Amino acid sequence: MTGLFGSLGTATRGMTANQAALQTTSHNIANTNTDGYSRQRVNLQAEASYNIAGVGSLGMGVKVGSVVRIVDDFVIGQVRNANSTYTYYEQKADILGQLESVMNEPSDNGLSSQLTTMFDSWTALANNPELDTAKTLVLENSSTFADTVNQMATHMTQLQSDTTDTIGKSVLDFNEKVKELQSLNEQIYGLTTSGGTPNDLLDTRDSLLKDLSGLAGIETTTDAYGRGFVSISGQTILNADTRNTLSVVVGQSDAGALVSKDGNPLNPSETISGTYPVGTVLLSETTDTGSAYSELAIKEGAIGGLQASAAEISTRLNELNQFTTTIAKAMNMVFTGGTSSTSGLFDLGTDDTGTATTISVSQTLLDNPSLVKAGMTDAAGDGTRAAAMAKLSTTKLDFPLSETTVASFDPTTLQFSNATSGMTANSYFNSIVTKNGISKQQADNTASAQLSLLNQLEYKNQSVSGVSINEEMSDVIRFQQGFQANARIISVVSEMLDTLINRTGV
Repeated sequence: MTGLFGSLGTATRGMTANQAALQTTSHNIANTNTDGYSRQRVNLQAEASYNIAGVGSLGMGVKVGSVVRIVDDFVIGQVRNANSTYTYYEQKADILGQLESVMNEPSDNGLSSQLTTMFDSWTALANNPELDTAKTLVLENSSTFADTVNQMATHMTQLQSDTTDTIGKSVLDFNEKVKELQSLNEQIYGLTTSGGTPNDLLDTRDSLLKDLSGLAGIETTTDAYGRGFVSISGQTILNADTRNTLSVVVGQSDAGALVSKDGNPLNPSETISGTYPVGTVLLSETTDTGSAYSELAIKEGAIGGLQASAAEISTRLNELNQFTTTIAKAMNMVFTGGTSSTSGLFDLGTDDTGTATTISVSQTLLDNPSLVKAGMTDAAGDGTRAAAMAKLSTTKLDFPLSETTVASFDPTTLQFSNATSGMTANSYFNSIVTKNGISKQQADNTASAQLSLLNQLEYKNQSVSGVSINEEMSDVIRFQQGFQANARIISVVSEMLDTLINRTGV
């Protein structure tokens, strides 16, 4: 349309376009402090021109082409990857820090100090073999050593249990977020297919994907509609047609592994065939006959960090049991002159794999300290047995105690031969503490480096997608002036129409 009414339409379209741009700018300003919000921009396009024969094309104004999010999907993907790695090491550093506190080394009252004190008391007994107070001190120090080991093993076992519980909670959280993402995908699909632009929903989608990346190392894809899909280690978690869940192994029975389905403690545990370590995450797929489970490797994210921590706690606990079993058996061998390794000074319990929890000093000896024999004979001044017990502190033993080392015990001298690749008791325990310290330090350093990288990527993402108040206020002025200019054109056209209609005539 040409003429005055064409000009009126052009100005009206100009006002509408500037009004839409101003509305979008207002939306950006309102969400300046909204976490995960990406600024939006209105793409304005020239309206299709009107062709006049013999004259040419006559412009018809402007229209709103689209409202788009200003994002860099590549940077957003990098943020997710860095977030997965950071949360993995942050979680690992936290758990190993708690394990470090349980070990309480170096310390004046730690296990290493108690071990030294126990052997020193045997040296004191060797120097005063008839002294009853020296025998009582030996038993008291041995009891303190056993109690310290008991407490350490109990706390480590509890930490392992708490870590497994946290894995279950994290798995439940992951499943809930995937469910939320599935619902969001349906909204995105519905709005997109109806011709809408789900910008704010896409921001929510990216925030959910970042949250998921903090729980596990995920691979993400999006389709033409903007829906977000998730997989872990190539295994589908969510796509357009399927939503699978994660479950966690919480125990082991004679019938198989006990599984907390979906990580929900309110669901009764299911028993599946196979042997899996406690804390193993399984992919749960719904089939016609029920649920099918398969082990899922999670190498990053908080869940991955918790699993790695649980494995390290298990290793340290196993080493503590080996340490305790070896010390107790070696001391029992010397104490009984080689007749028994499982009884004498220490009672080990029924299971070598849990000695650190069950070890205790013989109650018979505690009730009657005079039964402690300082020498190999009843001769006055004989402290050879006590001296042999003290010498164990510098004897290199295998951990766990091997048959070769046991066979090397000489009942006439009450001594073991030094194991070729063995270690002293203090050295072995210090190696346990050192390994945990190294792992903790590595996790701390990597977490710190990853946090720095994550902050840089977040800053880069904000520089692209973040709202700048100064820029938005400039746009407010620009679109306001555009709106006013188009309004002025309408006013001019109105005056021209008034002149044409009311001031011209016959």
